[in-house]
Amino acid sequence: MKSSPSFYVVFEGIDGAGKSSQIQRLAHFLKDELGDKRPILKTFEPTGGSFGQEIRRRAKAGPVMSAQEELDLFVQDRREHVEETLAPALKAKKIILQDRSFYSTVAYQGSRPELGQSLEDLLQVNDFAPKPDLVVLLDLPAEIGLKRVKQRGQADAFEQVERQRKVRENFLELADERFLTVDATLSEEEIAHVVAARVSEMLKDKL
Repeated sequence: MKSSPSFYVVFEGIDGAGKSSQIQRLAHFLKDELGDKRPILKTFEPTGGSFGQEIRRRAKAGPVMSAQEELDLFVQDRREHVEETLAPALKAKKIILQDRSFYSTVAYQGSRPELGQSLEDLLQVNDFAPKPDLVVLLDLPAEIGLKRVKQRGQADAFEQVERQRKVRENFLELADERFLTVDATLSEEEIAHVVAARVSEMLKDKL
């Protein structure tokens, strides 16, 4: 029997859009639908490795990184993630559900004019990363996202409203045929239904 191909789904959006919750819901849906027929890997960027930890530490405790320092750390973290996690998972034909990817780096770094790089430039910097089969963009106004983040007590240097507005604009500009853009002001259940319907349709040719 021919082995099933991998299926790689990335969840994107501004801070507070609800990516982690939707990944959990999709993982449960796929487990119910597929049982043990297909292994599922949940992962995230920045990772829990040394580069990812440094990104989080600097975002919360400072000193504030320059735009170039920030970009370099994200790219280093991503290279490690691709080599150690994504490439083996794709080779093993796993279903991969990922919280943030190179699209986040492009959208966020693209909101920093001092970096002097266009979205296309930043895509080129990250062109070593595998392209997902589906990008679920949870689209949310910046004010709502920031309010949610503050309610969780998780606000940090990345989460200023003006920057989040620009990041949202960048995500929408990046959206192409890989993207499923969903209104993230809908209920969690409504969002999960939309995502599950698209994933089910796409998986028909991969099972």
